[in-house]
Amino acid sequence: MERKTGVDFLRMFLMFLVPILHLLGDGGVLANTQWMSGQYLSGWLLEAAALCAVDCFALISGYVGYTAKFRWSRVANLWLSIVFYTLGITALFALVVPGSVNGKAWFAAFFPVISSQYWFITAYVGMFFFIPLMNLALERAGKRILTEVLVAVMVVFSFLPCLFTMLLQESPFGLHRGYSLVWLAILYLLGGYLRKYDIPRTLSRKKAAALFCACTLLAWLSKVGIELVTNRVLGYPAGGTSFVSYVSPLIVANAVALLCFFARTEFRGRGMGKLIALLSPAALGVYLIHVHPLVWNRVIQNCAAFAGAWPVWKMLLLVLALAFGIYLICSLVDVVRIRLFQALKIPALCRKLDGLLQRLPWGDPGEGEQSR
Repeated sequence: MERKTGVDFLRMFLMFLVPILHLLGDGGVLANTQWMSGQYLSGWLLEAAALCAVDCFALISGYVGYTAKFRWSRVANLWLSIVFYTLGITALFALVVPGSVNGKAWFAAFFPVISSQYWFITAYVGMFFFIPLMNLALERAGKRILTEVLVAVMVVFSFLPCLFTMLLQESPFGLHRGYSLVWLAILYLLGGYLRKYDIPRTLSRKKAAALFCACTLLAWLSKVGIELVTNRVLGYPAGGTSFVSYVSPLIVANAVALLCFFARTEFRGRGMGKLIALLSPAALGVYLIHVHPLVWNRVIQNCAAFAGAWPVWKMLLLVLALAFGIYLICSLVDVVRIRLFQALKIPALCRKLDGLLQRLPWGDPGEGEQSR
């Protein structure tokens, strides 16, 4: 399958957005701004723009996975990559920061998926086992039924929960505001739909950019407007994040707009092509490194809280600079990890798993492989 450099670059861009979200949230920036100040408003505008990163990753999984042959070796390679970092970072902290690692941390390092070291990885790996069935549904179902189902799902699972967020203590259907296997599966199906019917071809880059800007602004205005109204009525701002969450239809629309924009973008320069080929596979490593619980609790938590009182331009510049630094350093570390895995022939060993499974009594080498 021909690789799309635009989609590969999008992976890199999204992984730059993820540290921005983490710095604004757990990094303490937004929590230390004065309500409705310039810092508060600009910080939440940046949050609304970057929040689609996780949804877009799930869309890409469906967009790419629908046309790719399903391989169990991908799960094995992913699991080994995760364990490499959970064990490696835990061991590093045990050596450098005595007393920082206990028995529970070691158990979690050995079993990162089951122990939910990373919510996204646990949800993604869980979803992975249903990918063959989801691909089959995408392949066999007609456009009308797929469209009707996805529209209904977005209304019931996205729009209505956001509309009634203040009345609901928790997202229905086990969505947990998007931190769940169910939500990732929905987005996978949506991404596969976009690929099957080549939706990016029908949406120009100019229209995709306009959609992204419009939905970002609407999400931000919903945050500001709801808080102003509830503060006036209740005496305190409440429910402002109703439409600023992973399950928000506005954030999903932003993710679709980004995917459509970059799916129609090709980087043809040799230098840019080499850079994308080098750093795009390392995107997940950025997440695995800086969200590791020990790094998260001891480095990321409240690391930028002081910036909430800075002038707007200075605050935003710091967040962007720190996010880029996290992205670049972690990417380079993962490039080294990828080269190490290649030298040890780990990807090749993982691919042998597919051959072994095909030779099982119930296996069929052609089963699940769609003719496209």
